[in-house]
Amino acid sequence: RARRHQTNAIAVFCSHIYKKNHDMTKMWKGKTKHLLRVDDHDFTMRPGFGGPAIPVGVDVQVESLDSISEVDMDFTMTLYLRHYWKDERLSFPSTTNKSMTFDGRLLKKIWVPDVFFVHSKRSFIHDTTTDNIMLRVFPDGHVLYSTRVTVTAMCNMDFSRFPLDSQMCSLELESYAYTDEDLMLYWKNGNESLKTDEKISLSQFLIQKFHTTSRLAFYSSTGWYNRLYINFTLRRHIFFFLLQTYFPATLMVILSWVSFWIDHRAVPARVSLGITTVLTMSTIITGVNASMPRVSYIKAVDIYLWVSFVFVFLSVLEYAAVNYLTTVQERKERKLRER
Repeated sequence: RARRHQTNAIAVFCSHIYKKNHDMTKMWKGKTKHLLRVDDHDFTMRPGFGGPAIPVGVDVQVESLDSISEVDMDFTMTLYLRHYWKDERLSFPSTTNKSMTFDGRLLKKIWVPDVFFVHSKRSFIHDTTTDNIMLRVFPDGHVLYSTRVTVTAMCNMDFSRFPLDSQMCSLELESYAYTDEDLMLYWKNGNESLKTDEKISLSQFLIQKFHTTSRLAFYSSTGWYNRLYINFTLRRHIFFFLLQTYFPATLMVILSWVSFWIDHRAVPARVSLGITTVLTMSTIITGVNASMPRVSYIKAVDIYLWVSFVFVFLSVLEYAAVNYLTTVQERKERKLRER
């Protein structure tokens, strides 16, 4: 009897635990895709096909600004890209009004916006340990589609004031196939749609401002498209260039002036000092230009370095002129003695 009572008690306890932590997949009579009725509709068509444009809201959270390349004129950014829209074909009955969350395996079975990055050079969706994709479907058909993307995009930079310059770059989002008559792309919460991590920092730049804009883009062969912009302004740190470029160039100019106090008869000392400063200035100019794109205009740092180079070169010419005039004067004095 004791064993029988003990067995009954264990059975009652297990049934209580099962009711408390029940498995939702066992409650549905069909599979999840049957619950969403994925097979009952043609999801190659956008929601409301043939009617007004479907609004697709977008918000972005910038995780990191990885690098800025002056040579390639591009930047690399990692961000969480989220889309919001309503597809009544995905609505399902629910008594609790709770949403269902899926991973990227459902992505190929339903319609999602075909947003791409304009002027991007390289981009990819992170896939460690699985594809970083999330789909959240609500009972009324509202859908949240989130993905983690790293994109390298072009940024047209102006180096006329380098290294005292400020650069403004933009990451542009647009639908590839659907014009503004089929898909209305917009920022879901205006400027509040763009969130940034407070820890974002760069070694050479100070990130001053992030903001969003939007406008229509026209293509002559396809039509008008909604385009969203993520704009950010960068101001370059000057201290690095003071230590690496301006300060050494200034020292080379001062060092070339030391030759003015050396006796003009000490030819090896003055010539070696002048040639050394000229070659050092040439090395500094070459090093700065090697890390910059080959632009057709003059940069601010070029003006400073070439003016410094001219001062150093003139110090060498000064010694040549002094040596020549001294030689002429000695010849005149020698002729006077002979007379």
